[in-house]
Amino acid sequence: MEVITKHSLIRATDEAVRLWAFASAQYPKRHQIILNTSAASIIEAASSFALNARRALEVLPRHVKFHLIQSRWKWVPTSQGELVRDLWDALNRIIHARTLSIGYEQLPAELSIIDGGALIVPYIQAETDRKKLAFIDLFALAHAYLYQAYPMFTDDEIENNAVH
Repeated sequence: MEVITKHSLIRATDEAVRLWAFASAQYPKRHQIILNTSAASIIEAASSFALNARRALEVLPRHVKFHLIQSRWKWVPTSQGELVRDLWDALNRIIHARTLSIGYEQLPAELSIIDGGALIVPYIQAETDRKKLAFIDLFALAHAYLYQAYPMFTDDEIENNAVH
């Protein structure tokens, strides 16, 4: 494996874990500093993840599909747009996005641990010059990479990449 691919494997894995955490967190509904900072961090992590994951996945067989099926939250799209179900498609949409935005949704009061209500980030929305606005489940994105794609790399490739 080339050095750039090894580097991308490390970065994609780190960013997938960050996306997992972002998608699992509760955010205070009435705290704009936290919401704005987390939104910027999520966009940055998703963009870095997409670029690096795609580069790393290019060494795997192209016929293998990785499905975005494991959600952290039960949700349905609140507006028009398809739900992206394929990892490669999601990565390309993020990389080529003209529009990339955070999808905050209200967490039911009985599940919220934050005074004043909590928001969660179950998805991001991406639109490219070729594809309409679509929903990408952040947790499913990280899960597909960490549980389906990452295990396809050999133990030697992963072990050689363990040093950050």
